[in-house]
Amino acid sequence: MSDEQFDFVMAIDKYKRKNARPFPTWTEVLEVIKALGYRKVAEPQSLERSKEELEPDKAPSSRSLD
Repeated sequence: MSDEQFDFVMAIDKYKRKNARPFPTWTEVLEVIKALGYRKVAEPQSLERSKEELEPDKAPSSRSLD
């Protein structure tokens, strides 16, 4: 987990505890994201993943099956 991901998870956890909201709405999640300082500054991009990202690595494993 990256530092950025960890900060996000911790911010969501803090929000849930402080506001007694075990399941925040997407609007509340967006509020947390904005509170962390994120702003829309780039053009939107596709959220679809490429086939390469979806398929497991097909390279041979260096691990023995013995």
